[in-house]
Amino acid sequence: MSTYVIGDIQGCYDEFVQLLELVQFDSASDDLWLVGDLVNRGPYNVAVMDLIISLPKTVAVLGNHDLHFLAVALGKQQQMRKDTVTDLLNSSRLSDYIEYLRHLPLIHYDRARDVAMSHAGLPPQLDIETCCCLAREVETVLKSEDHPAYFEAMYGNDPDTWSDSLTGMDRLRHITNFLTRIRFCTAAGKLELTHKTNVAPSGYAPWFTFPRQDATHILFGHWAALEGQTDSKFVTALDTGCVWGRDLTALRLEDRALFRTPAMNQ
Repeated sequence: MSTYVIGDIQGCYDEFVQLLELVQFDSASDDLWLVGDLVNRGPYNVAVMDLIISLPKTVAVLGNHDLHFLAVALGKQQQMRKDTVTDLLNSSRLSDYIEYLRHLPLIHYDRARDVAMSHAGLPPQLDIETCCCLAREVETVLKSEDHPAYFEAMYGNDPDTWSDSLTGMDRLRHITNFLTRIRFCTAAGKLELTHKTNVAPSGYAPWFTFPRQDATHILFGHWAALEGQTDSKFVTALDTGCVWGRDLTALRLEDRALFRTPAMNQ
């Protein structure tokens, strides 16, 4: 049995299937972890979702594109020009996709292996147990009848700094941002959410370059501009830009072997 962790799929069904074939994935015995952004920007979102839902040993975390799709599907946000989720919105299984995604976590933490997976990363000033507790606050709302109000107020970059005193949607929005959108921050965890390249704006650095309070191995996606490079043995970047014409990447957790399949449809 092996555990395979796959980067941002974003509707790239053909590459997803090809990568599973490349690693000889056995759905009966192997575990599959997905770093989020399962849908949007790629062409075959329905096929991706149907396959993921059919695989019994799959663990996925929510990405920012997954949350955006939920907001659109629930009528709380308009589609953006580059969105490609019309196939999901027109599907007879739309309600299944909404329910599946609403019940996904923001962090998956394997304590036995001290390995954590979140879509964008973890804030450097908070340890993994604290991050998991904060993630559950958002997850609880997403699973509840109050989830429409969350999506109405989810968007925005403020507050940009964590405080235990944050309440309401300010608190939930900041947690969501540091788990699904973080790239650059300060050592104190102040977020800079507008830059998407691998060049840090003045006063900021990639979140994974700051020392942490734990030695947890962190798996993340979201940041295609890194091209999988972090220069850290405790951090593995898995978004290698398949939807932008590059590769879809898988990590075999047991021996840290990497596998890639090139984009076919972009």
